[in-house]
Amino acid sequence: MNIYEDKYLREKVNRIIARQKEGKIVIAAYKDGSGLPAREDLGQELTRAAYPYDYAVGKAGFLNYDSELGAYLFTAKVGEKLPPVLANYRPLALAEANLDVQDRRINIQCGEASVTFTGVQPWKGLYEVLREVNEELAQINAGIVIWKIIPKDNSKAKHGNRLFPEAVPKLRNGQAMAHVTGYAYDSDHFLAYIGLVGYKTSLESLRVTIMCAKPLQITQDGVGDISLIPTDKYEQAWQAMPEYTSHHVGFVSRLAVPGKWEPEDLSAYLLVFRGTLDTEDEIIRLFIERIKEALEVPILDDWGVTLWRQARNRKLVQDLVTGGDCILGARIDLQADWQELLTELLAQEDISLTV
Repeated sequence: MNIYEDKYLREKVNRIIARQKEGKIVIAAYKDGSGLPAREDLGQELTRAAYPYDYAVGKAGFLNYDSELGAYLFTAKVGEKLPPVLANYRPLALAEANLDVQDRRINIQCGEASVTFTGVQPWKGLYEVLREVNEELAQINAGIVIWKIIPKDNSKAKHGNRLFPEAVPKLRNGQAMAHVTGYAYDSDHFLAYIGLVGYKTSLESLRVTIMCAKPLQITQDGVGDISLIPTDKYEQAWQAMPEYTSHHVGFVSRLAVPGKWEPEDLSAYLLVFRGTLDTEDEIIRLFIERIKEALEVPILDDWGVTLWRQARNRKLVQDLVTGGDCILGARIDLQADWQELLTELLAQEDISLTV
């Protein structure tokens, strides 16, 4: 993840700081991420004022637009009580932020002031993170505006905990978007599994698209768009994430769920997820279980490794494209002549019916 800089914001805030050092009170025309209170925050009725002012702020004073700043300068009336926003007005200071990607923590040091935000969502993109952090800083009247985010890995050991080494992919259907936590699809782009995080309305829209077997697009910075085609049916599991006002949902193709397979299926999927201690042993175990169900001939567990390797060599089993929390996947061709393969391996004594 690269350093993100908003140089336009830095220049804008520097102009504001210069005016504040002259003793000016600068008010934003609208909430623009500059860290300033906006006109709507003044809590007073704004009315058109006579020249040379643009607006009267109740009885407290006047606003006059400064075209160079793209903001208003406030002039107080002597002896009048200021609105709370102006009474607590703080000059701005620019700062940089350090982002601990693994711990999802932002640390800001500005002079003697230190501010920390937890629960940061870097998969949204650093532009969005910067905007959200500046909104929070303005809300607590910190007087700090960050213009630069420096992502850091706090240790090499933790690097492997990240779902994606770079930007988090997004899934789209033309109307909605959600961030991807994991995926698996085959060489024909049929979708075996997708994990998503997002607002419930967006996830519902994507769910309908998946259940209707309509194409979707998965996008990732530096990779481009990939079209995905849903299969006929999916099992789904939802988990609320109230601290982020979001939900996490996983859609797993019926072809990858034990007990949901049907005799007429032309293929089956095998999926292995993060947290599995021995991924190769697990996928071979899943492979043998599925082959036992699909074939009318007996299959011994001892044949697992040999049968797996021979099937892969002959393209009867092909790897899935996986990412995120799905670390390994395979597609089994159930139309293939498995009996011929078994007969050949028995004849070559690569496998044996004796235990």
